[in-house]
Amino acid sequence: MSVTAAIFSFMAADAYAQAAKRVINAMALTTYPPFEFKDEKTGKVAGFNIDVLEAMAMKIGAEVSWTETSYALMISFAPLNTKRADILLGTMGDTPERRANANFIDYVYSNQIFYTLSAKADRFTNIEALCGKRVAATRSSLIEIQGIAKWSEDNCVRAGKPAIEVAASENTAQSRLLVQQDRADASITGEGVIAYQNKLEGNRYAIISKPVVKLMTGFAFRKDNLQFGEELKTALAAIIADGTYGQLLHKWGLTDQASIGQPMINGQP
Repeated sequence: MSVTAAIFSFMAADAYAQAAKRVINAMALTTYPPFEFKDEKTGKVAGFNIDVLEAMAMKIGAEVSWTETSYALMISFAPLNTKRADILLGTMGDTPERRANANFIDYVYSNQIFYTLSAKADRFTNIEALCGKRVAATRSSLIEIQGIAKWSEDNCVRAGKPAIEVAASENTAQSRLLVQQDRADASITGEGVIAYQNKLEGNRYAIISKPVVKLMTGFAFRKDNLQFGEELKTALAAIIADGTYGQLLHKWGLTDQASIGQPMINGQP
């Protein structure tokens, strides 16, 4: 074989290898920093979830193709059922109800807290001051809606105080806007979200409570794709073992309380 032929043969083989590289089709949000958001400088999705899945994909020799979506579409699981996506991010709570439609590779805890503007903090010298107030929550987030309802029932209604009124929003960014515009007195979200926003906005927000819900969250994948789930579980275990996972927690301002400790599928090691 001539040198020229050898070069072309090598180039063809390399091109084939690149073309054949495994691709994971993933859908992510752009409204939930530090977990998932659109980087204004690059125009690409960024955040803890993005970095975790990219690191996992490297462990199994794959690359990730990203598509942006809404939370409402994500929790419908339609992109999985129609095979438009292999995996959905979204910091979704791994709940028994959702397991009827998808499997979950559990990767982090999202601890839900009540917060308000720092300028309003003197209205909430104790958490019971939330009783009778308007609290913003994402309408499609069962964790936020049910978290408010349970806390209100346990701490307001049973004590003879008025229940919390939910001010429904489309996403966490809109919830913050409702609080900023005084259309809601407070809101509920993950403590990592508020820590991140306070870095961006000069401690604009005040945390009212300790975590009221410790939510195990997962990436969703199809019910009939258990082999893929086991690959993801092995990959997550690998990035936990080599320290990458801990580095990503630190990078995005998440505490050790958010660590999953060990990878699980549907809550099982």
